Amino acid sequence: MREISNLGKNIANERCKQKMTQEQLAEFSDLTVNYLSKIERGLARKINVESLYKIAKALNVSTDYLIQQNQEIPTIPNPVGPYQKQLANFLTDQTTDSAEKICKYLLCLIKEIKNF
Repeated sequence: MREISNLGKNIANERCKQKMTQEQLAEFSDLTVNYLSKIERGLARKINVESLYKIAKALNVSTDYLIQQNQEIPTIPNPVGPYQKQLANFLTDQTTDSAEKICKYLLCLIKEIKNF
């Protein structure tokens, strides 16, 4: 149970570091807020690999990063392509609220395109 408690703390710390709510992480990882809350508080009896992977992917970190005690791995990679750099620069110039809205709409658009 101690390992799950530490994992939950690591997830909560990373989520907070990224200024993400439990609701947002639940949406991005396709898990319920209730389940995420239990994981973060160390109350989940078991966490399956698929759920851990979804959480790590939503936080843009590796599963190893969430499991380990000493977290010094960078969480967000630097943009490599010219369009990624341009988008990153554009978002950096926005207020946090504005950047979040833009990202939310872009993600919705991408999901719609994938479902088309």
